[in-house]
Amino acid sequence: MDPHSLVSTSFWQSEESLHLSPQCLTPVPDLPCPSLVFATSGSTGKPRHIVLSKASLLLSAKVVNAHLQVDASSVWGLCLPWWHVGGMGVIARAYQAGAVLSIYRERWQADACMRWLRENAVTHLSLVPTQVHDLVEAGHRAPSSLRAVVVGGGRLELDLGRRARELGWPVLASYGMTEAGSQIATQGLSVLQHSYTSEPLPILPCWKVRATEVGTLEISGPVLFHGEMIGEPGAWHYEPRLAEWYQTQDCGEVIDGQLRLRHRADALVKVLGELVDPTAIESALTDAGLPAGRFAVIAVPDTRKEHRLVLAHEHLDATMLASILDAYHQHCQGYARIESQQAIALFPRSDLGKILRRELAERIGSCG
Repeated sequence: MDPHSLVSTSFWQSEESLHLSPQCLTPVPDLPCPSLVFATSGSTGKPRHIVLSKASLLLSAKVVNAHLQVDASSVWGLCLPWWHVGGMGVIARAYQAGAVLSIYRERWQADACMRWLRENAVTHLSLVPTQVHDLVEAGHRAPSSLRAVVVGGGRLELDLGRRARELGWPVLASYGMTEAGSQIATQGLSVLQHSYTSEPLPILPCWKVRATEVGTLEISGPVLFHGEMIGEPGAWHYEPRLAEWYQTQDCGEVIDGQLRLRHRADALVKVLGELVDPTAIESALTDAGLPAGRFAVIAVPDTRKEHRLVLAHEHLDATMLASILDAYHQHCQGYARIESQQAIALFPRSDLGKILRRELAERIGSCG
């Protein structure tokens, strides 16, 4: 379907609730308010169907537009899947601001994206880190029309963010999730005057965020999802969210309205009795020179150590790998050592390009 049909008053003011999928919009009866249903599983979890009211999505859009100084003269660029909350968030922002929506329709490729950005004078854009990586690796300088690039769906590492800024890309780190209708905390335009840093992240005014005693983040606010669909389309039922606060799987701290992220609570594993964060090891290896998005540190069950760490990669250069791993092992703790490597032709990925770690771990486990 054409996403342009979703930038209309008839869509946003309709009383109909819809389930979004790549092929179509399917009516969902008996919801408490006009809503959209998004399928999500993140990179590690089981599939879920999150229900967000249309009103909450438009409120999120209004807050984000104000934060990024979007108005009717702006052009929102859509190059994320429209059936995901990130893509629908762009559509909602274009509608809410009365801005132009420009849609990237080709298969993702950095050169083609650059032509599209220039031809349509895109001013505001949402990307995932993999897309930023491809644009930077291709050496593309940002077009002069571009005023803000919100990077979500994963952490934009420090080195890549700084390289992007050097090429003129106005990248802004953000934190969000499907349950929140997109962004919860996002850097403001003022940070573009300085070298890129991934934190802290200002919490947007429609959100309350707090950390529990163990550091897990909880969120509350009028944009928060109001329920879930349980089961499968055609044979599912609605379950409302009952609690005011929603506990995420992310850990961090909140100081003076600023958010600093640490890790995901469900990402930690035990190795030799020690808690290890594979994503933190990935960050260290990325800083050392491994290309972001083309490798992952996977924890595989081990009868002696509880887990062993395996570096999965998309056929990276063996000499480069050996050199970087040797340097890493000279400084890391013994329990954080990489035990082995596994070359994978193509990583399993979501529509947004996220590595599906669960599937990747299963593939590595099946290889022994």
